[in-house]
Amino acid sequence: MPALQVRDFPEDLYEELKECADRNHRSIAQQTIVAVEEMLERQNELYFWDGRQLHRPVCSNTLDFDSEAQRAKRIAKRLALFEGIGALQWHGPKPTADEIVQLVHEGRRERDRQISDALKLSCDKEV
Repeated sequence: MPALQVRDFPEDLYEELKECADRNHRSIAQQTIVAVEEMLERQNELYFWDGRQLHRPVCSNTLDFDSEAQRAKRIAKRLALFEGIGALQWHGPKPTADEIVQLVHEGRRERDRQISDALKLSCDKEV
């Protein structure tokens, strides 16, 4: 199942969502899904075909936390990062697909070990 992460979520809005979830005896994740479903249903009701073209609602309540300058700065930073990554060259032997898969599994085991250590859980099971 896909996961959704929202960065810089306004704290006051989060508190409202949390209170709404409590009132409806839901988790925050469940309440978020319900809220998104309701929003999409309302939005879909506003779409209509007049025989010539599809009319779409103008969304006037869109939250935009970035100014154009902030957005441009963030995009420029990411482009520079990707250019730097693209300029990197591998000088070692070309890894096989099996070696790549093994590296990914080792990384996941290490991540799981770190999480279990941080949570003081025992995670001895090999996947």
